[in-house]
Amino acid sequence: MKTIVIALDGLDYELVKEFELENIIQEETGEINNHEGIKKIKTSELFASFITGETYEEHGVEGLAKWSNPKIQKFEDTVESIWFFDKFRELRQAVFETVSLFNASQRKHTKEDLEAESFFEEMNDSRAMFVPAYNPSMTWVIRAGTAPLKFGFSSEDVVDYWDSREYEHRKRELFSELENDIIPPRDLLMCHFHRPDMHHHMYGDKNLGNFDRFRLKELYEETDEFAREVKKKALEKGYERVIFMSDHGLPEAEGHNRNAFYSSNKPLFPDTIPHITDFHDVLVKESETNQ
Repeated sequence: MKTIVIALDGLDYELVKEFELENIIQEETGEINNHEGIKKIKTSELFASFITGETYEEHGVEGLAKWSNPKIQKFEDTVESIWFFDKFRELRQAVFETVSLFNASQRKHTKEDLEAESFFEEMNDSRAMFVPAYNPSMTWVIRAGTAPLKFGFSSEDVVDYWDSREYEHRKRELFSELENDIIPPRDLLMCHFHRPDMHHHMYGDKNLGNFDRFRLKELYEETDEFAREVKKKALEKGYERVIFMSDHGLPEAEGHNRNAFYSSNKPLFPDTIPHITDFHDVLVKESETNQ
């Protein structure tokens, strides 16, 4: 079965239902278990689990980012659960990155960090587009998304920059593939969109006091319209299965909430709540059956 997966980073399942998104909600829609066997409910680790079918103990990706200095990484792993150290985490990490003595910087995980094969290696005809922990956008790898906030830029500036550059670029790349008459539908095409998560951190984080329900509703309605357009183009292209999914929900003090979900226009996991690692085996098995 030719499958397209559209990953909508951080889109919150409870808000998807509350705002009645008729295009994102498909024939089979439900929760994803994104917390059992997961160390941190954060994007890199969750998508590494999604594409490999393994948890962090096997695929080797923990949390969101890693330190270039192994000693700093080991220290952070040691103190991350200690309240006192966590209280000063941002200040401490800023010192690590600015004081030359430590020679340390953070970056997001890529496929070089994976210790397990993903379904992109296991399928003959697949393509990953901006997938975290595999081939993410360089803008995201170097943490350029929210970094401008530290330099006095407003939330509106950050959102406008991300939407006009990063989001639009990803849309163009995806639609270029779907509208190309020469390229047939693949066994698997997966494209990741970070826009929902970016907007959530600007307008949906109660811990920062910036929860704006109107802006969130607007985001979700725009995302639903985007999903309608993607599904139309994908089905016209010849894709049989369209999957929309998210890795987590709204921001929380320690990361994100558990409100991950998926929707599919064809049966995937009837009457069960899949673990985020379960998608790998199903998609690979179907690909092998089609050969």
